[in-house]
Amino acid sequence: MQPIPAGLRPTLFLIALALLGAPGLRAADLSLTVVYEGKATVFSEADLSALAHQDVTAFDFHEKKSHVYTGVPVRDVLAKVGIEFGEKLRGRNLRLAVLAHCRDHYDIVFALAEFEDAFNSRTILLVDRQDGHTLPDAQGPLRLVVPGDKRPARWARMVTSLEVVPVGDSLAR
Repeated sequence: MQPIPAGLRPTLFLIALALLGAPGLRAADLSLTVVYEGKATVFSEADLSALAHQDVTAFDFHEKKSHVYTGVPVRDVLAKVGIEFGEKLRGRNLRLAVLAHCRDHYDIVFALAEFEDAFNSRTILLVDRQDGHTLPDAQGPLRLVVPGDKRPARWARMVTSLEVVPVGDSLAR
């Protein structure tokens, strides 16, 4: 058996760790950046874990079966950066949209009102677990689950950031 050249050892070590499923080598660390009013706030895994989590059982259109998803209501994350809900969600605040950006460059948009209980009877979750397990790299580390959508196009996977932006011209009438 030939000895492994010294220059090749670190590469082989990393490959071995990846094959063994080393947690430090996930495709992306669990974090989320939220941009609102020109300020970016980064939520670490610990920050997101500290928020109240909810479970929702929802049908996965691609797998054609139901799963239990666990995550944080998007509304709670947005409230942490200063978005006002409840009675304050009216007038110009109803012109705000939330863009979800994903690692695979898939971007989707929601009206801010979709996250408010007074406007909507569902809770949109930013999930990190499916059936009690961490999301696989192809879906996570964070995924949006949008119960009630008839098409799964807004069930975004690999979510990296949320950006809150005004829509339309406030001077136009």
